Amino acid sequence: MSIITRPPKRKLLETEDEGPRAQRATSMAWTRSPSLHSPSRSRPASEHAESHGESFARGTSWQERHSDGASPVVFDKGSMPAPRKFHPKASVVLIGIRGTGKSSLAVILAATSGRRLIDADRYFQQMTGCTRAAFKKEKDHTEYRRQEAKVFESMLADNQEGCVIACGAGSMEHGGQRLLREYAQTHPVIHVIRDPDSIQSYLKAWDTQKVRHFLELSGPIFRACSNMEFFNLSESARSDHVEEAGHDSSPEAKLDQRSHAQTPFLTLKRVQRDFLRFIAFVTGDQTELTRQHASFPLSLLPVETRLYTSAISVPFSAIRDNRLDIEELEFGIDAFELVIDVTSPSAHLGADSNLADSISQAVAIIRRNAIVPLMYHVESYTTPNGSLSPVQAARSTDEAYLNLVRHGLRLAPSFLTIDLSRDDAVLSQIVSARGCTRIIGHFETFEPLPGGWDGDGYMKVYERAKTIGCDMVRVCQPAGTMDDNLAVQRFRHRIQRLPVSGIPLIAYNTGSLGRMSRCFNPVLSPVTHPGLIGQSPLQLRPSLTAHDIQQALYGSFALDPMQYFLFGANVSYSMSPAMHNTAFKLCGMPHTYTIFQCPTLRGLNDLVENQFFGGSSVSLPYKTEVIPLLHSMSPHARAIGAVNTLIPIRNNDDSDPRLTQESSIYLEKCRAGPIKGLHGDNTDWIGICNCIRRGLSPANAVRPSSTGLVIGSGGMARAAIYSMIHLGVQKIFVYNRTPANAEKLAHHYNRQDLWASEHNGANGHPRVSILDSLDEPWPSAYKQPTVIVSGIPAHSIGGQRAPNFHVPSQWLESPTGGVVVDLAYKPLNTPLMKQIRALSHRGWVALDGLDVLPEQGFAQFELFTGRRAPRRLMRTIVLQEYKDEDRDLSAIQDRLQHLDGQPT
Repeated sequence: MSIITRPPKRKLLETEDEGPRAQRATSMAWTRSPSLHSPSRSRPASEHAESHGESFARGTSWQERHSDGASPVVFDKGSMPAPRKFHPKASVVLIGIRGTGKSSLAVILAATSGRRLIDADRYFQQMTGCTRAAFKKEKDHTEYRRQEAKVFESMLADNQEGCVIACGAGSMEHGGQRLLREYAQTHPVIHVIRDPDSIQSYLKAWDTQKVRHFLELSGPIFRACSNMEFFNLSESARSDHVEEAGHDSSPEAKLDQRSHAQTPFLTLKRVQRDFLRFIAFVTGDQTELTRQHASFPLSLLPVETRLYTSAISVPFSAIRDNRLDIEELEFGIDAFELVIDVTSPSAHLGADSNLADSISQAVAIIRRNAIVPLMYHVESYTTPNGSLSPVQAARSTDEAYLNLVRHGLRLAPSFLTIDLSRDDAVLSQIVSARGCTRIIGHFETFEPLPGGWDGDGYMKVYERAKTIGCDMVRVCQPAGTMDDNLAVQRFRHRIQRLPVSGIPLIAYNTGSLGRMSRCFNPVLSPVTHPGLIGQSPLQLRPSLTAHDIQQALYGSFALDPMQYFLFGANVSYSMSPAMHNTAFKLCGMPHTYTIFQCPTLRGLNDLVENQFFGGSSVSLPYKTEVIPLLHSMSPHARAIGAVNTLIPIRNNDDSDPRLTQESSIYLEKCRAGPIKGLHGDNTDWIGICNCIRRGLSPANAVRPSSTGLVIGSGGMARAAIYSMIHLGVQKIFVYNRTPANAEKLAHHYNRQDLWASEHNGANGHPRVSILDSLDEPWPSAYKQPTVIVSGIPAHSIGGQRAPNFHVPSQWLESPTGGVVVDLAYKPLNTPLMKQIRALSHRGWVALDGLDVLPEQGFAQFELFTGRRAPRRLMRTIVLQEYKDEDRDLSAIQDRLQHLDGQPT
């Protein structure tokens, strides 16, 4: 099945197994289900623990434990699902009504992870020798149901490892529901949902209102049979906007929409990214998660281990009712807290499938537009009519609270809070079912406990959170006096002095007098956005912005204003100073970034002698010359053999393995003082890697057979090869007009023991080969390249004419196209870019140097400051500052209009 080719559209009645009958069955089952997320009767914990491992050791063990008899849908009220911890190779099951995209998601996961694709309809045909439709015509409905249950049970039992299983509507018969609930004890069973408009548009069946009604009826049934949920967020609205906005663009500008408009073969690109990250987190695939996060250095460091981090608190109602700019909300913060602020204390998800859908959609919107971890927080108190008085706040029932929290666990957030004011019996249900989600014990009061921060009350809260099994604890109380801000510091010190290492603490005061404590709380201080101030009725909601806190930290001398530089021999014109300085100002940081041009490497001494030196970008010709002067290097820079980022070392601790094994992100940020050494890193490969990811369509997902091509043999060519290896490309070719230089580059990588990407089932080591001539055909033993990076200049240098380079047509015969990244941007519309954009109808996507520069700049910003980069702003500055004789103003303007800072 092709990812980019839709199957023939059928009416919704035809897709749900005889339509009205299925609808009646769904309705009957719904009336029997008192709770949206209540699973079937669970086995004893000991039995579950034994079967969790044994089901993978004996191929028939799971099948032997179950029969194929049908059973009504009956759920136990108030119980939680089994723990969401799965065997690393456990098969993944996708369920949902037709039109939600589960088949395409299954293909994407199979293509990128090496999992075997199992389609329920095809499996039925293989087992019975005929299609479902043909079987129904030949047999009565009773026989069909019996055969369907038999086939479905066999499919689950025989494919427990290394598969992705896409279930059709037939799988949701009575016996199928029971089998799925049992399978969900040890496997991820993911309910895929989508908005009604997108489903109706895809199926061309019924109207949106009828689709919405069917979702209301079927939602509880699918949720009862699954343990996870993924909202497949549509991109059609964005595509329509791009098409309409570009109708009067010039021909060059229209061609330049190649990476910003949603071309048909990139329609699923962001869905692919969202889903693969979701799967990696759900399955606990640390190798894949590390690979995905490597492009964003801060993501490699747990948020609770960094100093002065913040979390923006955004009410669910604000996302549901307004079109918030999520990316703007993310500026300068380290986590995104979605606050479920339901309007009724007795809200019951089991009685409102629409509410569950809306929460799932809100989470999908956040993940689509943010890269920081997601926190899921359910408020225990609601205020009627937006009252500001906490006295009028109503507390939700345990059942209503649990329903909302259960749903949050299904969405697999990075963090989920639990209300420590509730009974252990309630909280233990949540903690035992957390899976890979980390639990934050949350305790907030409208009035301080006896003795305040200096009493024993909050210490007991902290100890209870540890006992329950929380990973972190968050405690807050309203401040009565300014002294309360000092008291919370004393409490934090008491926790730090405990004889046994504890869990991270978030502690602060609320209200206007408590603002100081929120500024100096080191872990995930709550912040808001100017657009959200005044929308929060409870006094416990934050009133400070991330910008406010940063200004307070620098104004109080907790952090120091640092000086950053661009160091090189010929850097008189660069867009980096404008890009970084504007970002500093937006984030409330009093730093400066200036050009330091020097004809020799000796000029580096002047930077190192500056006690306020915070770091430097390194330009030609010093990217390799600087290496002997370094105290340590990141593994990326060491493998590439070039450095473009310098970070000062002020605490010269040779015993700290993180400096040599991980990244410069571990070095202390924004603190002045004598410099004892320099650490080198490389973000050029990150800029190239992210652009490749952005332009590589799902149809060209990296597989063991994928092939890459690098043009040139300089420092950027080195970074390009490394980025391909990181993405899992094992077969890489290099062309350079001087073959000897290409040979040296190939030898540089072939002698190293670099990894092959394991996420797609690849084995062995990457291999770099050379191409001697532009006239030779593409090597017949290898697939045509789908990833091409050019690192040669497109302008005249030293009086020599520009190369006017084109990729030979015989090297561009990939049937699904690919992505070409031209690192040059003088001129912007290079001959290579013109060539590739003319092939866009064949699936080729072209990205240029103005795409790469900000991408590497985001990573540099994180390494310099330890803060998230304002991505869209930095992209905007690069385009606005770009100057060249051939600058196409209409093309630049078009890119600014369709700009985003989307993570790749």
